[in-house]
Amino acid sequence: MKQKYFPTEEELELIRKTYDGSSLALNRIMRILGRKYPRWYVRRLAAHMGLAIPKPADWTAAEESYVAEHYPQMGLKALRNGLKHNFGVNRSTTAIHLKVKRLGLLSADGEGFTLRGLCKLLWNGQENHSIVYRWMEKGWLKGKRRGTLRKKCQGGDHWYFDPEWVRSFIVAHPEEIDLRLVDPVAFIRLVAGDKEILQICKCPACGLEHETKTINPGLVMPRIYCPSCKKRIAERKMDDDWALAMEG
Repeated sequence: MKQKYFPTEEELELIRKTYDGSSLALNRIMRILGRKYPRWYVRRLAAHMGLAIPKPADWTAAEESYVAEHYPQMGLKALRNGLKHNFGVNRSTTAIHLKVKRLGLLSADGEGFTLRGLCKLLWNGQENHSIVYRWMEKGWLKGKRRGTLRKKCQGGDHWYFDPEWVRSFIVAHPEEIDLRLVDPVAFIRLVAGDKEILQICKCPACGLEHETKTINPGLVMPRIYCPSCKKRIAERKMDDDWALAMEG
């Protein structure tokens, strides 16, 4: 392919001294050269000149702790500024987002509550977001970001609340819950958890009500009996089988 651009030695020296892989440095080169060359050509020329982008330093334990502690309250840009101010490192928002995912601060689980869903549970649809934010700021309620990278104009990233986190908050701070406003069915299911609900059963043989379901053995169509009736039916069934065996 015929060469289209012919940079001078002065221009090559400018690129060699200025280019560091960042957009700011590239903008400065383009401005000095009067946009004589397209941006892609300057990048390709820098790559041919061996001007590799320096690899960022590894994350320290202090940086990871800072991100883990402040991410629920601070966005990616605020974390970038905080890391630069406190640790003197320049981390891109993409690098911080990847670190947040690797630290497990984002949730990909589809089960649980969004911020709006939590308001629907506790206030019958009233969007009292400020109250939920206050609970999180005080450390009472745990929440995670979903990591959708939605912009602020789009409403920001979604919040995620695991049912166990909400249940723990309700148990620890019942005074914050107005039972007159909650969704009664969903609220009871949340507080009760996933435990099996034992229903009162009535024995068809004696009419006794009991909580333990016991299926009698030996019948083609099992029925539920109380423990005492089950024992008698089992003994009678064994006696009948023994009699039939003796007759045979």
